[in-house]
Amino acid sequence: MHSYFLGYSVFKSWLTFALVICCTITSIQAQANIYTWTDENGIVHFSDQPHAKADIFPIDVAPVSKPPKQPTNKNSATSAQGNNGDSRHLLFDTELPKHTKPSSIQIMSPLHEQTIRNNEGIITLSAVANRTMDKGHTAKLYLDGKAYGKSQTRLDWRLVDIDRGSHQLQVKLLKYGKVIASSEKITVFLHRASRLHPNRP
Repeated sequence: MHSYFLGYSVFKSWLTFALVICCTITSIQAQANIYTWTDENGIVHFSDQPHAKADIFPIDVAPVSKPPKQPTNKNSATSAQGNNGDSRHLLFDTELPKHTKPSSIQIMSPLHEQTIRNNEGIITLSAVANRTMDKGHTAKLYLDGKAYGKSQTRLDWRLVDIDRGSHQLQVKLLKYGKVIASSEKITVFLHRASRLHPNRP
């Protein structure tokens, strides 16, 4: 019976030794040595810590590899502590591009399909743009698809001696001579007295 318990104790001790080795190998903090000793009661102990009169069992354990360090990017988002102590997510440390409204220009008068009565064939036109007419900005008037006069910084025109009938008007916004916006085309009807029949519209 004594031999049975002695054999069981030795088996239990070696089983504990095997478990310690497995745990040591799989541990994040891998150790290179296992220490074993027998106390005054005949009990075998195993440990990864040094002990007086302990036998040392060296074990080759591959070092645990560290995850690769993530590259830093100056444009990546960072976090900082807010006034109340919580962590706040900040925007990129570089300035974001400013979004501006697209350039636009439109004719205010005359109105589309408006009838204009003027025996001298005069049509006055005014427009509005969402850009200040400086720093290279100009506007050009188109009558029936053809440029009327030169580009100018003013947004009003006076067309003289225009033939009676229907006409198409359009204004284009330019920057340093390049078209950046165009108004919608409108049609106007000009009535003026005929030279042959001055009493007719």
